[in-house]
Amino acid sequence: MMTAMLLSSPDLAKYPFTPEARAYITGLNLSVTELVDPDYGEILLRAEQRIEEALLDGEVKWRGDPYYDIEALSYPVAIMLVASIDDEFLGRRYALAEAKRADTLFRREPDARRLLDIARSAFKWRVEALVDEASPSYEYALHFGDYLRNASKLRSDPWKLVNRLMIKGRVYLKRDELARLLSEEVQHHVHATIASSPKIVVPPLLLPRISRITEILAERRERTRWEELPAKTVAAAYPPCIKRLYDALLAGRHLSHVGRFLLHVGVDTEELIRLYTSVSDFDERLTRYQTEHIAGMKGSGTKYLPPNCDTLKTHGLCPGPDEVCQTIRHPLSYYRTKIRLIRRGHAVAERA
Repeated sequence: MMTAMLLSSPDLAKYPFTPEARAYITGLNLSVTELVDPDYGEILLRAEQRIEEALLDGEVKWRGDPYYDIEALSYPVAIMLVASIDDEFLGRRYALAEAKRADTLFRREPDARRLLDIARSAFKWRVEALVDEASPSYEYALHFGDYLRNASKLRSDPWKLVNRLMIKGRVYLKRDELARLLSEEVQHHVHATIASSPKIVVPPLLLPRISRITEILAERRERTRWEELPAKTVAAAYPPCIKRLYDALLAGRHLSHVGRFLLHVGVDTEELIRLYTSVSDFDERLTRYQTEHIAGMKGSGTKYLPPNCDTLKTHGLCPGPDEVCQTIRHPLSYYRTKIRLIRRGHAVAERA
């Protein structure tokens, strides 16, 4: 019951990857079948929220008092849910989000000794606090092997060993630097925990939660791929629906709201605004604001995804699929796939 889950320390909730937290959670001997019990509803909800925050915000939020027990127990449940979905993108995204959460908490930690305890007990770091040494701007000294294992993932020049103060095999660090390296260790630990978690049979009552997570995952993956699209428009890769809307604008015809969203697949913002000038009631100020808002250049900064193929068919915007359409469910997927095919064709032509 929830009344039996009160934690003795907020540290277990803040740092659920530590041996102490794992021992506490293991001692409760909870099983996956128990999670559908209403007594654990808040824990299950928070676990789902952790994953959603990872996908949507890139960082798991910290909720303090009075949620210590829920925070601590929701972590292994979230790990279990992520592992059951078995998606590499989700696993990496969740591990990074937990690492960012840890980094924030490490930097706020009021007890500097706690960072040493975590580094030593959770990750076996050879680290010590500096007291009355010749370099007062540094607070910790870390064995160079532990330093390299984590700093090698950080690309900026200040993290290169050649740019660090190292004395007798110990790399000198400030507190924020130690926190940053610890968060790298947390990311590796969380990802390894997900990868090594046994695959479970998900109880039927949990399937709707899994379904919601996978829907958010699909949207997040699509958004990430959109952000990675080439900056320069590749008109030859437009899907049939885009080509038809593009031609309609050139002819001066009005587009529906959904159609305007759709045109943001691969079409440059300035090019879109120029296209709208052919419409009879063109208002440059309003058109620019709406176009830049959809593109994430105004307002909240959110880059809005165009609708999927099923929605386009519902709104009568699909002129009929071609051979590439048969393999995808979203115009962005078409655009990416066609770009790959075009590039592959160019590479073959160059080798011929």
